[in-house]
Amino acid sequence: MMPADGPSILIDSSIWIKGQRDPHWFAGVVAGKDDVATCDAAVGEFEVGLYAPRDKKTREQVREFFSACILPVMCLPHLPDDFREAARLVGEAIFKSSAKPSFPDGLIAACARRTGRTVWTTDESDFKAMGCLTSNPWLRHPPGPVSA
Repeated sequence: MMPADGPSILIDSSIWIKGQRDPHWFAGVVAGKDDVATCDAAVGEFEVGLYAPRDKKTREQVREFFSACILPVMCLPHLPDDFREAARLVGEAIFKSSAKPSFPDGLIAACARRTGRTVWTTDESDFKAMGCLTSNPWLRHPPGPVSA
């Protein structure tokens, strides 16, 4: 049975990145959602941004978003079988020429499929090619105009 607010959600790193760039948008799309999670691979992809930016202000913004918005979300671990499943999902998507997902996306897909979650992502074609249910909240609920 699904919660009253919709499907169980697994947030991909692409949505974390959009959220970090527009925290008000992100707060609005997750408001009222009870069953929101992420996974180790999605968090790991985002965490690169904790260290990579040369601009100190950017690093501080990324750290603030990470602490305030990502750390409080349930983070699902990857099980050993997820790695084989990710390889299969990525390989079959490439074989079928339907997409070229990365291995981290394969891990995210394996976790989402194992836990029955819809992947929130801006890369819907890659996840659909791996058999995932997807939603792109960036398109479904675009951010409002930026005030000057």
